[in-house]
Amino acid sequence: MPERIQFTTSDDVDIVGHWVSTPTTIGGAILLHSMPATKESWGAFQMILAKRGIASLAIDLRGHGESIHANGRAPLDARAFSDEEHLSSMEDVRGAYEWIRRRGIDREQIVVIGASIGANLALRFLTEYPTLPGAVLLSPGLNYHGVRTDDIVRYVAPHQSVWMTASAGDDDESANAANTLMDQLEVDVKVYHRLKLAGHAMKMIDGDAALMGEIANWCRDTIQNFDI
Repeated sequence: MPERIQFTTSDDVDIVGHWVSTPTTIGGAILLHSMPATKESWGAFQMILAKRGIASLAIDLRGHGESIHANGRAPLDARAFSDEEHLSSMEDVRGAYEWIRRRGIDREQIVVIGASIGANLALRFLTEYPTLPGAVLLSPGLNYHGVRTDDIVRYVAPHQSVWMTASAGDDDESANAANTLMDQLEVDVKVYHRLKLAGHAMKMIDGDAALMGEIANWCRDTIQNFDI
């Protein structure tokens, strides 16, 4: 069972998450959901990561699920956010990273995994921390509600790895964005797992144990083989 945890961001938003630990830990993962999903959407995948020795923290981004409280402000609702407020969710990711670091997991052992707007947040975060091994992007976009990737993709370090998937035919916007990002990424290891008519974000992997296992194996190998 996941452990319910809470931390406060640098801009005083209370973030709630689910932490799944492992008996023997090779690394950790930060999990960032899509809109309007919540941390619970990662439950099955967290168990698969744990079997590979990867502890994980799935958070409710601000304005979602239980992360609606902020010091001196009305309850937060992401549906009413401006682009600037959506971009401030980066503080949630930074807080999750610091929380995992306090659990004793080294910075070279943490991957970031996101779906839809969470994928964009994950890629942006990867550029902030060149010591991170890599990121997984499910249905990334070039600009989700002001959270852009087209302006930062060139800053991903060559030694960092990126794995992404998107579905053509029913989510061409994400598929086209993934193609663009793959072309612009200048990294040693990048993988684009192309799907067709598979849906958007978590819908692509829900119930697909083989695909979730492939992603988890990639995360394990990326952590274990990482060398700056």
